[in-house]
Amino acid sequence: MKLSLPLQKAGFFTVLAAIFLLPLFFLPITSEFYEFNKQALLATVALTSLTLWSISLVADKQVRITRSPFGLPFLTLAAAWLLSTFLKTPNRVDAFLDPGSTTTILSLVILFFTSINLIRTRKELDSVTMALISSVTLLAVISIIWGVGIGEKIAPFPFLKTPLWTPTGNPISTLSLLLGLVPFLVISIVKSKESSPRTLLLAVSLFLCVISSAIISYRMFRPNPNSPISAIFLPQRFSWAVALESLKISPLLGTGPSTYLADFTRFRPVTYNLTPIWNIRFAAASNYYLHLLTTVGLIGLLAYLFLALRSTSLLLKTFSSSAETPLHSACLGALTSVVLLFISQVFLPGTITILTFVVILMIIASVSLKLAGSSLVHEATIDIVAATDSGTRSPLLPYITLVLALSLAIPSFYLGGRAYYAETLFQQAVVAAAANDGKKTYDTLIATIAANPFRDTYRLAYAQTNLLLAGVLSTKKDITDSDRQVITQLIQQAIREAKNAVALNPAKVANVENLATTYRNLINLAQGSDAWTVASYQQAIALDPTNPNLRIALGGTLYALKNYSEAARFFQSAVDLKPNLPNAYYNLGATYREQGDYPKALAALQNVSNLVDRGSADYTKVQTELDDLRKKLGEAAAQAPAAAPAKTELESPQPLPSPKLNPPLKLPAELGPESSPSPTPIP
Repeated sequence: MKLSLPLQKAGFFTVLAAIFLLPLFFLPITSEFYEFNKQALLATVALTSLTLWSISLVADKQVRITRSPFGLPFLTLAAAWLLSTFLKTPNRVDAFLDPGSTTTILSLVILFFTSINLIRTRKELDSVTMALISSVTLLAVISIIWGVGIGEKIAPFPFLKTPLWTPTGNPISTLSLLLGLVPFLVISIVKSKESSPRTLLLAVSLFLCVISSAIISYRMFRPNPNSPISAIFLPQRFSWAVALESLKISPLLGTGPSTYLADFTRFRPVTYNLTPIWNIRFAAASNYYLHLLTTVGLIGLLAYLFLALRSTSLLLKTFSSSAETPLHSACLGALTSVVLLFISQVFLPGTITILTFVVILMIIASVSLKLAGSSLVHEATIDIVAATDSGTRSPLLPYITLVLALSLAIPSFYLGGRAYYAETLFQQAVVAAAANDGKKTYDTLIATIAANPFRDTYRLAYAQTNLLLAGVLSTKKDITDSDRQVITQLIQQAIREAKNAVALNPAKVANVENLATTYRNLINLAQGSDAWTVASYQQAIALDPTNPNLRIALGGTLYALKNYSEAARFFQSAVDLKPNLPNAYYNLGATYREQGDYPKALAALQNVSNLVDRGSADYTKVQTELDDLRKKLGEAAAQAPAAAPAKTELESPQPLPSPKLNPPLKLPAELGPESSPSPTPIP
């Protein structure tokens, strides 16, 4: 007992510190400053508190656990995520490392169970509540300072110089936190029977949260075309379409955590191309429930709805209670905020900040009920004993719990530490690349991949670095045999790493698209690259079948290879997918012109003329080319329009990359793309 109390206190203060830090915590030493670091902190705190609690059970020689109405929903949610991760996700490392995914859910579940057991007194509960309120209030102050323009003027770093900067990394998350705390504060103030310094602090916090929310909302949604700062979400109808198509593939467990981007590119309807955001690939649905339905399926969605319904049920029971104690008020306020946050997720994507906030409020509600003596939350003793030769009984369950906790914590700390170290190295490589330090970029990426070889992002960056260095070296006037050897090695590494990225996550179209681009850049350097380019673009189109830009890219490659009939077919396909895309018509017209089919070329360019702004340089350019075609057809040229700015957005089919190597390099056949069945036919 003497040892268990310090362990319990250590676990409690670990949780207390995390509750204060999580909304504010970020570090600019990883490639993503905010949510990745919040997840790292969350996982560290969850595993640490679990270990300390388990050791305290051994010291106490018994397992006393707090049973909560949220226990079963949380366990169901964790089981659903684990099953979907191991059975469905193409790259499980992504599922464990991406913020808001499997590690986040498991860490929150562990944090909930350990916290409701480590928080044992009214004083500790008040400390947790004030830590949360203080953290969100400080977040509100920061948002006000930046929202009124002071923060960006005094900020020492470029990433801080934006009026919507926030430690959560996302103004929507900050707004949800601020508004989510308002019901809790209002109920706490209203239910307070006497004026006190604590009530005054709550009132000040409420005022700051409201003011900060108003400033953020104004900054985000004000109609100012000169400074458009607004969040872009995938429209609901397209989220529904993606979710329904994914259900046809895997209804129960979804396509796996961290796969929404692949689902979006594969399942988005062709009507998406008619929207102003047609060229954006979304990694999240328009709301959290559709995101869950797509990625973790019906089981994952039902588990989350189970948690939401249990929260609503508990809120109704608490609301109907006649108790007027501070503990009852804390529970009522926390549950009201939780239910409103669940409702808000019908309209907003989920983030690690919002999910953590919801769980912390559930912890406050559960502990409040426990300390109030409610039958809904109570402690129970569970024991497994073994008889010894002397006839005494020795408890086994505390030791079993500790062994299980250490079996989870030790590998997680080791693997998580390596993954975090890899992220810091990757950020160093990004900084070196921005400074044009090729050698440091190259060496740091090698170290990054050595630390975590299972992240496709690192492979893509390394492939592109090798290709860039090979291109620079091939521009030398006099290329020696030694240079050719180095170029060959760099090219082989570029292809190998691009293929490794595809192997790590074959469902991610960006990986296959990068491989196709890599091959295309080698057409003038290495034999066989032309066929490999075409094959890779076809695989990319199979993963993103409604994307006209991929058809234009493949058509441009075929055009450069003088395969005009096939090029015209893919340009026409791009036109069919997006009939209002001028560049598709422009490339189609250029192809017809090369084929000598001037009437079709004229018709295609006329469509371009109808789609572009009449006052733009594009319109001038098209009219000039139309006049040339009319002359070839014997028609009168149209009057030349007024001069326009020189900038133009229309792009002709791009020539093959230069320089050329003569003779070209011979690469092993195994560096070609892997053949794989297309999930959708390519027209």
